[in-house]
Amino acid sequence: MQQNIWFTPEGIEDLLPEEAKKLEFYRRQLLDGFELSGYDLVLPPIAEFTDSLLTGKGRHLAVDTCRFTDQESGKMMGVRADMTPQVARIATNRIKQSGIQRLCYVGEVLKTRNNKAKGSRSPIEVGAELFGHSGVESDIEVIELMVSSLRNIGLQDLTLSLGHVSVVDELMNLAGLRTSQKETLVDILLRKAVPEYTDFIAELTVTDAQKQAFELLLSLCGEVPTVTKDMQALAGLSEAMQSHLAHLQSVVDHFAGFDGLKIHMDLADLRGYQYHTGMIFSCYAAGRKMYQLARGGRYDGIGSEFGSAQLATGFSLDLRGALDLLTSPAEADKEVIYAPNVYDAALQAEIKKLKQQKTIVKRFYAFDALEKGSRYLTLQDSQWILSVK
Repeated sequence: MQQNIWFTPEGIEDLLPEEAKKLEFYRRQLLDGFELSGYDLVLPPIAEFTDSLLTGKGRHLAVDTCRFTDQESGKMMGVRADMTPQVARIATNRIKQSGIQRLCYVGEVLKTRNNKAKGSRSPIEVGAELFGHSGVESDIEVIELMVSSLRNIGLQDLTLSLGHVSVVDELMNLAGLRTSQKETLVDILLRKAVPEYTDFIAELTVTDAQKQAFELLLSLCGEVPTVTKDMQALAGLSEAMQSHLAHLQSVVDHFAGFDGLKIHMDLADLRGYQYHTGMIFSCYAAGRKMYQLARGGRYDGIGSEFGSAQLATGFSLDLRGALDLLTSPAEADKEVIYAPNVYDAALQAEIKKLKQQKTIVKRFYAFDALEKGSRYLTLQDSQWILSVK
């Protein structure tokens, strides 16, 4: 006898009732918090033409995007692997609002590859984006929203990690590195390959000040007092470098006063280098092997391919991946009442009244199937009353 086995691909999972209820509870908590901070909800489609989905800064998502041919148009479509480019398209091409825009979103995304270290291949992405402002104030607003959102869903023991990809970018530009050299250096830094980094900078033909800056770079990682003190050695390299460091210092100073928030700095962090243009930030659950809860950063220039380059900063989190760290919502036990599967106007009215009182009403098809002690609606003297089996 052939046995049929239903299964999902690796990294793509079902959410059973308790998990689904838990996820929906916290999804609502997050979206309500975004709304109270002035962020309007948008819901992009799960699939788009790749011409728009993988354009501009979205190109880095090409390898993670599941693609197929649209049977209506014959054009190539893709299932989103990240919602941020879609939200940017909406902001620049649909809403077209002048000044500052605040948008939030939620939805499932799909990735071609399974990375167990990063969780599911089908994360449920929740995030917020701020468009139309380039100053440190908007970075601070978005980071504050990220921290407060995590705390509002019960994650209190947080570590905030801060970096600035333009620090390394400016250092490479000052050193006059060729494109191939930049790509090599970025790859080395992403892999944290210290011996390779040492060998690479030893072969560079740069000024003494620049070489010292490269040698210092990897040590600019760790606790705030040490890093903020040592990074000032880079400030004299250029006005742009001084500006980047001042921007980073302002963010550090702002969050230094937050109770219970640990701050970590890493100026050699180039996560999302091909995408981000300034500050990068993330939150980790301290005590949980530094599990990354949320991440974001500045990505100015988004939307240029749609005719309107936007200043932008934002963050997102994988709510599905965070479920194990969240407690089940404390809800009052709801009473369950059973009702026969018959149509009767008076019965319908009674069921409606019970549901308005937040009582669960389940239909039963066979009275014998009800467990002893179950409460049910029964017709007596032309009236529907509650009885106990």
